[in-house]
Amino acid sequence: MNITSYVEESPTKRSLSLEVPLEEVREATEKAARSLAKQIRLPGFRPGKVPPEIVKRRFADELRSEVLEQLVRETLHEAFHEKGISPVGEPKIDDLKFEADAPLTFKVEVEHRPSVTPKDYRGLKVPTEPTEPSEEEVAAALERIREGRAAFEPIEDRPAMDGDFALVDIKGVFPGGDGKDFERPKVLVEVGGEETLPEMSAHLRNAEVGVTVSFQKDFPGEGVDPEFAGKSVLYHVQLHALKKRVLPEWDDELARRVLTPREGEAPEGAGMDMLKAEVGKSLAREKDQALKEKRRRAVLDALLALNPVDAPETMVNAEVDSSLQQYARFLASQGMDLKEAKLDWNKLREEARPSALRRVKEYLLLDAIADAEKLSVSDTELDADLKRRARSMGVAFGELKSQLAKNDRLDGIREELRIDKALELLLTEAVAAS
Repeated sequence: MNITSYVEESPTKRSLSLEVPLEEVREATEKAARSLAKQIRLPGFRPGKVPPEIVKRRFADELRSEVLEQLVRETLHEAFHEKGISPVGEPKIDDLKFEADAPLTFKVEVEHRPSVTPKDYRGLKVPTEPTEPSEEEVAAALERIREGRAAFEPIEDRPAMDGDFALVDIKGVFPGGDGKDFERPKVLVEVGGEETLPEMSAHLRNAEVGVTVSFQKDFPGEGVDPEFAGKSVLYHVQLHALKKRVLPEWDDELARRVLTPREGEAPEGAGMDMLKAEVGKSLAREKDQALKEKRRRAVLDALLALNPVDAPETMVNAEVDSSLQQYARFLASQGMDLKEAKLDWNKLREEARPSALRRVKEYLLLDAIADAEKLSVSDTELDADLKRRARSMGVAFGELKSQLAKNDRLDGIREELRIDKALELLLTEAVAAS
């Protein structure tokens, strides 16, 4: 094998021109002919005794394909090893020449995973803040619970006004034919509420029960549900009833009802004191989780700032593909018909790219740290994680592990845990920002 040219196109891309001398081509052809002769059966010859020369004449195309595949594979392996290339994805082969009594020549472009040597990853600064909720936060959480227990009483003596809740049937028509018409019966909307379309509130305000109001809403191109983005919808809203929300008074009986599980009895001593304590614990857990996420983000921000790294385009594209597949599955789970939705997938790809690029860089750095620290995941640690996953999914541990093994996903999960260990090391070694 000869490397006739070698160019580092970028930190992550290499191009080579390769040649396999005629003698090596002939040697590989003879070897392949002998191997094929042992496998085929021809009349007049004992099994495995067909002369190689006959194989070359009668199975020339099969022999040529086998020799070409073997030589390209072995040549690439040898060339990548010689140049220290860590290939990512499939190499792109071009200008291949494989003619009789001539050397094999071809060009190849390949994505290279650059070597990463992380530095200064110990002692990164992370935020710290109290996770004990304040009295005001507990009071606000209790008020949200109270609002969730509100009763709705009918209004019969006046038209609708702000703050009322209107029971309506909503019909939507796309005049431009660029969407799917819809009907939403018996919807409760708050007149003037933040989650109610301003146009709907404007037309329901001062309306009497029994009337139908109509209006057109022109949606902006961005910042709204893709189903409506850049489209116009003609709404027909029939008002069936008006209701006012009545908040209950806080007392031990209401607290006891809140604390009682759907199936079961209220815990012993249930009352306002217990509810406040439980709400405080819940808020503390939320604040603790939020702080962990802030620390995680701060550690990775600092790591990336101190360690610039080039991300191979192949890895970034794969990450983009993965995120869009997850998004598509989410939309489908919400009942959206992806064919009818007419999503601009090219635009979504561009929007997903910055986050995908960051995730690839994070992975390359954390993987290098795991190598430097000689981090690994034992079978016991892998099984412990699989048992946790099995419990959350409601399946048997053995069943889950067998399925993952069948789909060749166990090594992927082991790698995820290894990367998690590297991140946990950074968090453990981090210091509080002043």
